[in-house]
Amino acid sequence: MIQKLKSLVRQLFYRSVVFRNGVGLISNLLGRTRGTGMSHLNSYREDDAIGPLQRDEAIALFGIVRTLRPVTLVEFGFFHGHSAFNFLQAMSDDAFLFSYDIDPDSIRRAKREFTFDPRFKFIGKSQTEFDSADIGGRMIDFVFFDAAHELDLNIATFGRIVPHLAEDATLAVHDTGLWHRSHFAPIHEQFTKEYPGMWMNRDLYIHQPGERQFIDWVVENHPEFNAIHFHSTGTLRHGFTLLQRRRNLTD
Repeated sequence: MIQKLKSLVRQLFYRSVVFRNGVGLISNLLGRTRGTGMSHLNSYREDDAIGPLQRDEAIALFGIVRTLRPVTLVEFGFFHGHSAFNFLQAMSDDAFLFSYDIDPDSIRRAKREFTFDPRFKFIGKSQTEFDSADIGGRMIDFVFFDAAHELDLNIATFGRIVPHLAEDATLAVHDTGLWHRSHFAPIHEQFTKEYPGMWMNRDLYIHQPGERQFIDWVVENHPEFNAIHFHSTGTLRHGFTLLQRRRNLTD
């Protein structure tokens, strides 16, 4: 009888969003589990996002940060704060996020809207002006590139941060994917008309060629780094790439 009742409860859990939410809430209240901290992602745009992270990319990066638990994070490209807030929600209590941007609107937003979390520090400097003193001489565990989108600036930035990367640091570079024409919304049609010279073929569009060139440059000039690409043509995906130093797991 008890086994049948448990099976019925599991069936209800699998089939009902409302029931799952209720179970989660009760579990949190009883202290058995903690909330995921992902409620903000319900408001992140997906199909028509151009500048900031798409919602599903934010979910993936949230999971990566929550899994790796980096203590020192550096972000190049604050923009409107979407990625910064996402990282803050995923970070542990003892972690710190240092975010760089020189756009006047980004500076205003950061100073006005991001004073709520002592783990966050905004730095109004170009990514190429990175200095270890900015982050208190810390070794960096996680880096997010989403600023200039230009090869030469990314190369210069990479050269400045490499000496300050922790041995197992992870670098995430946004906008390394391709857009497939079949998934275009009007906003993407307009974008490709303004920048018509970036087609790989009749269906695949390179929206940020500098980021793709940067990944190729790192792999070719720093073979100690491996790259894994989070790309898809099964949906409209900006894409991102993770870089990490290669190592043998049996050593």
